[in-house]
Amino acid sequence: MRSLENNSFRFIKDNFLRTTIVTVVLIIISLSLIYFDTTRKTFSDTRATIRDLILTIASTIASPAVLIEEGLFSINEINNLYDELKDYKKEQSLRSDIFQELSVLRQKVEIYENDLNFIKDNETKSITVEIFADTSNRYFSSIFLKAGKNRGITENNTIVSSLGLVGRVVEIGKKISRGLLLNDISSRVPVSISSSEIQGILIGQNLNRPKIYYINNLNDINVGDLVVTSGKGGIFPSNLAVGSVAIIDKKNQHIEVDLFVNPKDLSRVRIIDYQIDKSIE
Repeated sequence: MRSLENNSFRFIKDNFLRTTIVTVVLIIISLSLIYFDTTRKTFSDTRATIRDLILTIASTIASPAVLIEEGLFSINEINNLYDELKDYKKEQSLRSDIFQELSVLRQKVEIYENDLNFIKDNETKSITVEIFADTSNRYFSSIFLKAGKNRGITENNTIVSSLGLVGRVVEIGKKISRGLLLNDISSRVPVSISSSEIQGILIGQNLNRPKIYYINNLNDINVGDLVVTSGKGGIFPSNLAVGSVAIIDKKNQHIEVDLFVNPKDLSRVRIIDYQIDKSIE
């Protein structure tokens, strides 16, 4: 009996010890986890603090470089503005010289016309209309105009802008008309080249540059010479600016012309009702 009691007591004692040990181990593990979690948070906060410090230092160091870069950019912009201002002044001066030259030429023409009792063409009527659409593609070059029979538009009316000749009216509806552009393959315009008034026919190529054919002497023509309408054929008034000579192809006997007007840059044009007085014989 005593032996049984001793064995029972030993079992309880061993069980208590085990419980104590397990409890202590769990406490140690919990404290360790709390410590590691706190440590991770501390490390995370430290890393964030270090990153902020590095960013502040980098910004401080980079600020002078940024200021220098912005200053150089501003100086470059000022230089560009100065160059543009010089070019603008030069252009304005050139325009002023051209305007004065044209005024002198106009006065001379008026004097010659009075001396020769020159018969002038009828006064032309014109209206300004908006471009409805540009339908140009690789095969056709034309525009639609917001004007038709309702505004007195007729076939072959001349289309111009402030820079020069654009084309002519080829189809008229009640409120919409179609204009044929100079670079259309169907376009034919009698022109004069340079001050020598060398004659030729400007023919569209469905390219940026139309060509002038049927020229008697290419040797008297230079790149940059002015091309204007000659007035022959009675469709276009004379002396409308067309473009300038870009390429002289002596082998194929033609000239390529840089047009003054790009229809894609236009929102409206002027329609001229040019008619030759049929009573003059």
